[in-house]
Amino acid sequence: MLRLGFARAAVIARGVKIGPISSIEGYGAALRTSSTISRFALVEIGADWCEFCQIITERILPNPEVAELLAQMALIRIDVTSMSESNKKLLTSLAVDGPPTVFVSDTHTGREYPKTRSVGSFDAESLITRLQHFAR
Repeated sequence: MLRLGFARAAVIARGVKIGPISSIEGYGAALRTSSTISRFALVEIGADWCEFCQIITERILPNPEVAELLAQMALIRIDVTSMSESNKKLLTSLAVDGPPTVFVSDTHTGREYPKTRSVGSFDAESLITRLQHFAR
């Protein structure tokens, strides 16, 4: 299996990909940029050392149905590979313990949509189910 670094991995999607983000300020800027394109953003928190994060990057996000849904929203990637102080503050502000975590956020308010968060492993089908609600 080809192993791609979290921060360097290409995501096969037609939507806007922003990141890697590693600070509260960077996340705010990512939301502002995203809000000019879409009302919704899938926020993905990962790290190079996180094995399931690699599966998300290599298998789940490139899934054709997932990519089709992501084409209608932004993808904000938060990289906590180094787990710096700014990473820790960002995770605390998002109420995230660590990677892998994904959720859908309102790009105008920054609020997380209920029942969209996944922590740990999940499959493409469960992500598709959560993203379909936000498709146009």
